[in-house]
Amino acid sequence: MFKIKDKVVYSLGLMSGTSLDGVDIAYCRHENNKHELIHFKSYLYSNDLKERILKASVPSTSTVEDICSLHAELGDVYSDCIEQFLKDFNLSIEDIYFISNHGQTIWHIPNETNTHKKSTLQIGDASRISYRFNKIVVYDFRTLDMASGGVGAPLVPIFDYIYYKEHAPIILLNIGGISNITYIPKNAKPSDLVAFDTGPGNMLIDGVMERLYDMPFDEGGNTAKKGMVSRHLLDYLFNDEYYDAPYPKATGREKYTNTFIEEILNYANTLKLEKEDIISTITYFTSFVVKYQIKKFFKGFNGKLLVSGGGANNKYIVDNLEDEDYQVILSEDLDVPSDAKEAFAFSVLGYLRLTNQTSNVKSVTGAKDNLSLGSIILPSIINEE
Repeated sequence: MFKIKDKVVYSLGLMSGTSLDGVDIAYCRHENNKHELIHFKSYLYSNDLKERILKASVPSTSTVEDICSLHAELGDVYSDCIEQFLKDFNLSIEDIYFISNHGQTIWHIPNETNTHKKSTLQIGDASRISYRFNKIVVYDFRTLDMASGGVGAPLVPIFDYIYYKEHAPIILLNIGGISNITYIPKNAKPSDLVAFDTGPGNMLIDGVMERLYDMPFDEGGNTAKKGMVSRHLLDYLFNDEYYDAPYPKATGREKYTNTFIEEILNYANTLKLEKEDIISTITYFTSFVVKYQIKKFFKGFNGKLLVSGGGANNKYIVDNLEDEDYQVILSEDLDVPSDAKEAFAFSVLGYLRLTNQTSNVKSVTGAKDNLSLGSIILPSIINEE
């Protein structure tokens, strides 16, 4: 498509996830379908911006005016982060062939309802990024899959297949705001992959930490380690048909809302639980539903479970993923920093789009067709005499 498959090109991959931490940026090298992560860094959102994104992501507090304005503002925020990244690593924008940006998910409707179409919305105006740097920008990765009948998630499995198939059998677990897994059996073809969202990652933990401790997250899982798991609260959390539902399936903030967090806290109060017991139980729940679905959907799995994402820094989560049937390892053990994986992955998805290669996995999302995902903005500044 862009005749770059046999050339060496460099890109920036941007990811801003449902945890609302900020912007992850990966600087990557691509040549002949081989991909290398060279540099990575995260840039935090300001507390004010994080609060406004969260407000815009909740139906009861969002307005079309806020979402419209944030769409433009985030485009500038992403551009500012790119400029800082280039300075931090002494890079020139002239060396970058394309920028690949996931955007910030505001809402995701994976299934048709009586009142709403299957749909998704990621904001962060890619036109502003393209204009600032006069570069190709690939963005809007999820909507085409949904147009083809898919659930638009997860999209990282094709990257997992490209990068980790030699380590099969393996399950890749990414713990961001939401947790998702990709299963790669031995000698797999892309159509053999299975992937889906398992449920909450850091989203519930962060929300409850904010309310109980006025802290944005539980660093290292240290608060969770001090508490005891409540069987009653665990049963309350697990009382949800999603965890037994067949794949393809996806979930997000639209399920694990502020209202749901208040319901959890209200129920925990009736149980007279200590604050650290609530955090311990919710954190344990993240690991519990992952293990439950591995046992349910991949009976007899005895390979490696590779953990990445911000949740990989929570030792309480990782410790509770341990199992006698498989080995738990961190993304760093296979040379990709845990926090960098998704930004790296979307850089690769941008490359696949520009080379017109399939980047969705029909068996994963439920789409009808193999698709090369992402919209493209070309450099548009015209220098005329």
